[in-house]
Amino acid sequence: MCGLALTGCSGASSGGSASGGSAAPGASSAPAPSASSSAATTGGTSGGSTSGGSTGGTTSGGASGGSSGGTESPGAGTGSGSGASGAAKRCTTAGLGFAVAPGSGAQAVGEQGGVVIALTNKSGATCVLNGYPGVDLVGDLTWSLTRQTSQKPRQVTLAPGAATSFTITYLSYDPESNSTEFKPKKIVITPPGETHSTTLTWDYSSVLLQDAATRPGTYVGPVGGQ
Repeated sequence: MCGLALTGCSGASSGGSASGGSAAPGASSAPAPSASSSAATTGGTSGGSTSGGSTGGTTSGGASGGSSGGTESPGAGTGSGSGASGAAKRCTTAGLGFAVAPGSGAQAVGEQGGVVIALTNKSGATCVLNGYPGVDLVGDLTWSLTRQTSQKPRQVTLAPGAATSFTITYLSYDPESNSTEFKPKKIVITPPGETHSTTLTWDYSSVLLQDAATRPGTYVGPVGGQ
C-alpha cells in the first residue's frame, strides 16, 4: 500500500528508526511496484529528516476511494517538504481526507506490495503539497519509514475536492526466511510541512522488519510521485 511506513530496491533507501524490537539483515532487492496511476513508488534516505525537493507541475486529480477515516493527533515528527506557494496555502492535516486506495497490498508472501494513500482536499480553498509525508508503522514497536529519494518531490496543487496520493512500499514477511516478523496495526501519517498526524488501520500482511537496514525494502515515496 513516519509521524503514518526493507531491503535494496530500485529506489535507494537507508535505515529508518524503530523503538523496541530487533533488526533483521537487509532482504533481497526488488523493484518498487506501482499500485495506482497516481500513486508514488517509494526508497528513502537515512532515517531522520529529508527535506522536500523541487517544485514542478501542478495536478488537481489523483487516487480516491478505498477505506476512509483516520483520527488526527499531534505527530511526533513532521512530514518533510514545503507548503505554501504564492496565494495557495499549504494543505493542513485538518483540511485533508485520508484513505487507503483499493487494490493495495502485496500479492504473495515474501514479495513487495504497495499501500496507496489517497489525500483529498476537503477544505474550501485551493492548497499545495510538496515533499514526503512522515509515515510510522505502529505495532509492538514504532517503525519510522525511510524515504525514496530516487522519486523526487514535486509541487501538487489541490483544488477543493481534488485528490493526490503517495505510496508506502513494504516487503512482506516470509515465515520460511528465518528473519524477524513485524505486525503493524496502524499507519500514522503526517503530511509534508505538518506536525499533526492522522491514523489509518493496517489491514495487510506482516512486514519483514528491517529498521536498521541501509537499503530496506519498506519505505515511503513523495506526495504525487510517479
